[in-house]
Amino acid sequence: MPTTFYIVRHGQSEGNVNEDIVGTNPPLTEVGIQQAKDLAKLLSSITIDAVFASDLTRAKQTAEQIASTKGLAINEFPEIRERFFGRLEGLKSADAWKEHRQSLNKYHRAPLAEQLKWKVVDDMESLEEVSERVIPFFRKISTTHKNKTVLMVTHANVILSLLAHFAFVESLNQLPYGTIKNTSYIKIQREADSFKIVDLFGISKTDLNTGKPKLAVGI
Repeated sequence: MPTTFYIVRHGQSEGNVNEDIVGTNPPLTEVGIQQAKDLAKLLSSITIDAVFASDLTRAKQTAEQIASTKGLAINEFPEIRERFFGRLEGLKSADAWKEHRQSLNKYHRAPLAEQLKWKVVDDMESLEEVSERVIPFFRKISTTHKNKTVLMVTHANVILSLLAHFAFVESLNQLPYGTIKNTSYIKIQREADSFKIVDLFGISKTDLNTGKPKLAVGI
């Protein structure tokens, strides 16, 4: 029996609506709470043995809606919190990217290995650094919860780093901002020491040849 993970992005937050770059610690909106309830219904027939969440409010609130239907406690861990954007934190995303347009254009032209190391400012985390804190935690939980089904509520950039780490994309241009929807998830299974993405929900992947998004519900 494989160890199974549902890696979920939190519901819509006030920061998403305001288009802030993370910023303080915004809670879910009413829409986000309903999205979390809808996801709980979607997962109602699935046996979940443990629920983990980032220690940020929006992730915990999303996890609460699912954990309450399963009679489970929430285990909070900072290892799966959102990417840190350094001095860009709290800025409007449009303003930040406009100021750093040249760097962003270079990012889009770069191969995947360089995209994963890319930083707009020197005090932010690269996606490679996100992976360096997330993957060891992910492997530890796969050992402590062997043959179990675990749900983790985290953030878009954590999911993006996992999709890159497990070779789901050839370029991060295939997963532009907005393609990892609120309460989307990836389902990963571990057998022996091999990890495999077996399903996705609410994530669209852009075809590099046509430039058109392709909704990846199952793979």
